[in-house]
Amino acid sequence: MQRCLDIAMRVVIGAAVLAAAAGTARADEIAQAAALWQQMRSAEPDTAEFKTAHWKLTALIGTAAKTKHVAMATAMMDRSARPGVNEAAIGFFGVDAFEVAEIQRILCDPQRSFEQRELLKTCYGECRPDGTASMISQDARKRLVLALAERLDKLAGSPIHYGEQRLFVHVVSAVLGKSPAGAAQAPEGEQLVKALEKYADKADRSDTLAAAIPVWLDLRKNPAADIATFSQAARLLGHWDPLERLKAAAWLGDRVGSDDKTAQVVLAMLDDIRDEARAEAARVFSFARDYKPDVVVPRVFSLLTEDISTVVQSAAAETLSARAAQAAGQIEPLLAVLTSPARWLGDNRTSCILTVLAKLVPLAAPSQKASMVKVATLRLRNSPDGALALLEALGPDAASAVPAIKEYRGSADRFRKAYIDRHVLPAIQPAAPVK
Repeated sequence: MQRCLDIAMRVVIGAAVLAAAAGTARADEIAQAAALWQQMRSAEPDTAEFKTAHWKLTALIGTAAKTKHVAMATAMMDRSARPGVNEAAIGFFGVDAFEVAEIQRILCDPQRSFEQRELLKTCYGECRPDGTASMISQDARKRLVLALAERLDKLAGSPIHYGEQRLFVHVVSAVLGKSPAGAAQAPEGEQLVKALEKYADKADRSDTLAAAIPVWLDLRKNPAADIATFSQAARLLGHWDPLERLKAAAWLGDRVGSDDKTAQVVLAMLDDIRDEARAEAARVFSFARDYKPDVVVPRVFSLLTEDISTVVQSAAAETLSARAAQAAGQIEPLLAVLTSPARWLGDNRTSCILTVLAKLVPLAAPSQKASMVKVATLRLRNSPDGALALLEALGPDAASAVPAIKEYRGSADRFRKAYIDRHVLPAIQPAAPVK
């Protein structure tokens, strides 16, 4: 009897060991995929390092079970990546490499990670019309749109937090922006429209997704070929397509200076519940640079330093940068925001503030430049684009930051390495003139 118990115990222990080993192997494959992708992003494309990493990653994905593809792709996602990088990552997995049910599971999980959010945004961004190259077939696209409609229908009437609202703004915008003409009449399109209408009807007034939906659906039914009126342009500031929003901002910017009534309406839109509408309203004043600096600069400064939305922060930074000559008085307040121990700014806001300071360097006093060097050096890791832009603008005044820049360069992707080598370091350490 004891011998049987011993044998049974060994079997149980052996099974546990094998299961643990299999789990470790799966985790190792996921970690390897992420590491190889980072190696590719860091290396120059024509080097042996890049080619070796590319070959190994292709082989790793090709031999991995399809059930691991979503986890591997998720590990390769980067929320701060440049446009096209996350799309290139999922390109390794081929067409329809992910089970729609797996994507739907992530869509329905409010506890998803930031990397899973990026995977959702990237996959839905691939929902393109027939005849367009995509990593997602038309059949899978239809099922993804249906999954989105089902999720929105289920969420109707249930309060969701701001981050969840923003995710669905991104995903729905991608689907609307890449749907073929007449897609609203397709079964999945009709279901999505009904779900959007239901969600908007039952949502709280503070819900940014719900506020955007009526404008989207109206623009979907009545697309505007050209902007002819102020009301039309103001409506387009909330379009799902960033290009349409930019066109509307430029149109309004051309007219704000000569029409104070128009300007007042745009200023009021800086308080709009919709993030994209606030952002584009701020951007209007980057086109209308001469309109009331004493009114616009403080309002845009407030958006940059206080608004929760990253798209608003970025637009506010662009507008302040465009009005740099009017914003010298904001140098000290911006430095104070960066150095305050009482608040967490987030990487995007920090990078935006550093970018604005880069435009204000010519107006800065020596003591302010010294403070700029310190804050930029401290933020190289988390907000590299803004930090590098500021250090480049400071030129020789940033000489003390060179060791930190070179240290950061060792882990940077190839685009930032090239920027450092071709722009930042030459600006700080200019070559001696040839005699």
